[in-house]
Amino acid sequence: MTLKFGSFQIREFQSNDVEALVKYANNYAVSKFMRDSFPYPYTKENAVKWINYVKINYSKLFFAIANENELIGGIGAVLQTDVHRFSAEVGFWLGQFYWNKGILSKALPLFCNYLFTNYDFNRITANVFEGNEASKRVLEKAGFVLEGTQRKSVFKENKFVDHYIYGLLKEDFKI
Repeated sequence: MTLKFGSFQIREFQSNDVEALVKYANNYAVSKFMRDSFPYPYTKENAVKWINYVKINYSKLFFAIANENELIGGIGAVLQTDVHRFSAEVGFWLGQFYWNKGILSKALPLFCNYLFTNYDFNRITANVFEGNEASKRVLEKAGFVLEGTQRKSVFKENKFVDHYIYGLLKEDFKI
């Protein structure tokens, strides 16, 4: 799957993405608002493991964001289970050099369209940690609505911070 937007694209991870993945993911500013499963420092071993894991397990739900030369970030969705089986949680990141250029604001609606078109999802959710105002703006531009706040529910950087829950219903989605 490849989704193009301007000089960028959402595409499958490739084996030759390892160096660029380390280059952009091995940055404290990038990892600061990610879950602990997104390591810092981010090593070549982490990159190889991630690409292999995605290829084996989730090749249709986790993708690279790339320019014409290299991977510059990632976007993906985690299927929810049981009574939430018609929902997916979306997540994304971008190398710091590419921040504030509108890339994710264009990528996220395309990815949501892909999810709503190719899967039987009724809703897509996203979680944002306190202090991550840029991700909040990206979600809101894509039509996500702040549905709730879990106060001091996330332990990150040796302190408890709020966790904001965003949602987008298929019936409300507009590309």
